[in-house]
Amino acid sequence: MATAHELGNEWNQPCHVYGPGEGKLRRNAIRRTGDYRIDEKEWKTHTQETDKFLDNVTARIQENTTKFSEELFFEPGYVRQASARQGLKIHSPDEFDIIVPIRIKGIDFEQSKVRNGDGNVVAGYHKQRVMNKNVSSTHPRLTQNGVFQRQDGNLYLNAKHFHEKVWTGAVDKALDGVKKGMPDCEIVRRVHPPTVNVQVTSLSTGNVTNFDIVPGVLLSTENIQIPSKITGKGVWNVQLPIYAVPKQANKNIPSFKEADRPLLFRMDTSSHERCMADLCRGMKERQYIMTANRILKAGIEHLKKQNNPLGKLINSYHLKTIMYRVIYDQTMRGTPCKLTGVKDALGVQITELRNCLKKHYLPDFFLGNKALEEIFPGSMLNRYHRQQNLFWKDHPQLLLNALRHGFPQLLDFFGGLFTCLGGC
Repeated sequence: MATAHELGNEWNQPCHVYGPGEGKLRRNAIRRTGDYRIDEKEWKTHTQETDKFLDNVTARIQENTTKFSEELFFEPGYVRQASARQGLKIHSPDEFDIIVPIRIKGIDFEQSKVRNGDGNVVAGYHKQRVMNKNVSSTHPRLTQNGVFQRQDGNLYLNAKHFHEKVWTGAVDKALDGVKKGMPDCEIVRRVHPPTVNVQVTSLSTGNVTNFDIVPGVLLSTENIQIPSKITGKGVWNVQLPIYAVPKQANKNIPSFKEADRPLLFRMDTSSHERCMADLCRGMKERQYIMTANRILKAGIEHLKKQNNPLGKLINSYHLKTIMYRVIYDQTMRGTPCKLTGVKDALGVQITELRNCLKKHYLPDFFLGNKALEEIFPGSMLNRYHRQQNLFWKDHPQLLLNALRHGFPQLLDFFGGLFTCLGGC
């Protein structure tokens, strides 16, 4: 019988689980990485302060969008996401990411594929086609702000104007109010669509905390039954919201057609990422993999400080992708898991990283991955058949240097902490 699983929405204490007889390994990993752990009391204090700050900011954002209240609806609260939600933070609780869910009232969207200059579909990107008629009369304020744009006879949501004229303006006004109540802090905001990054620096302690605040246009909510071979227990019934986040004028992808740039939205997969993290918490082998991933992340950060090419190349999303690939391969395919602890789990992830470097190819786990049909049967993510290479924008020479010069230093750094696989 299926059990309803409510998708968690809390900051999760980072995972720190070792296998039997791994006490010495644990101590060596802590010493080698400069102690990647986060103190439980520090975590609790920071997350409480974070929630208080974000509650204040998001409430003020809603107050500053009242002129759009007949046309927009802000879902209650906000959605915690990324490493702090998934239990993967290391060293310090200094970065927190959220999505603010927004519904455009009465509007029906259809996702239109986006093609590059070669005619190929770009995975994960869409234009949001508006299917309603007479939008100028039903949504006059959004229309006046250029949020709807006609192209080739169709009406689309303009991501650039939505982000700049509706979202960023409301965030700026909200921060003006917040600053007045926090005279002992310096608050700076930067815009990197879809994110508005807010950096808060305590003038008394010098502590810096970053908040990435993203608007998510709620498109639908999926009802998914996750099979028992995936949960490790019984079948889960889970609801997964699907958001589109504005990703206009993405200069990092020169192949986008110029006319499409203001209209670009990226399909957000954070609901599925959060669900994957929830699936990991009830099985010790998956917790070994998560713990090993935090250790690997700490090692990469160390190499980055040494100007190592692998440290320059690999980011936390790359590592998270490798982690979920290993979790699927080792614990979700119906074969017995052979991982006995963190040492094995770290070895498997280091091997996966090496293989990706050799191929110059790290496929996105949540877009175009056939395995998702086993994990999330019937999900709209399974409509994607083209996987994006997460190394797509990295120079081939950097990839080569990372493999030839950076990777051997990683092996030296972790010597004795991982199970050697495949001739490492």
